[in-house]
Amino acid sequence: MLTIIIRTVLIYVIVTAAIRIMGKRQVSDMQTSELVITFIISQTASLPLEDPDRPLLNSLIPIMMIIAIELIISLVMMKSRKARSIICGHPIVVIKDGRILESQLRRLRISYEDLYSLLRAKDISDEKGVEYGIIEPNGTLSVLSKGEVSEDGIKSRDLRDELDSLSGAATKEAMA
Repeated sequence: MLTIIIRTVLIYVIVTAAIRIMGKRQVSDMQTSELVITFIISQTASLPLEDPDRPLLNSLIPIMMIIAIELIISLVMMKSRKARSIICGHPIVVIKDGRILESQLRRLRISYEDLYSLLRAKDISDEKGVEYGIIEPNGTLSVLSKGEVSEDGIKSRDLRDELDSLSGAATKEAMA
């Protein structure tokens, strides 16, 4: 019985330290990879608690490896915009100049109802007053209202790339 208590406390301390090392984020702010790693760590940590005959190192080593992989991936994402885009995705404009971009909603598999719900959460009752509605890589909606966007109001390169690609697609649609 004492072995199970000691193992439980040890696993708790190690998993808590692992989560602290990876950084403070709420579940809604986590990238997909961070959420997956959290699930994997919790599953791996539970194994020696379920089976007292299982060596503790059989769980601790994989947890440490997962933390090391996450830290390496974080460093790579900080250094490489392309890696960050591949791993985390990039922002996608779903409202432009007060118009909902249906093709972008389909691409993201978001219904109109879901989009309207996200707008209501931002206290916006009508998309016509929205210059840009942007689904961020973490799934949240950012809204820039008309009048809030200056000439160079979109600073993020990945978002400017997205807007440029939308402009090109709009031109192609107009020509067809």
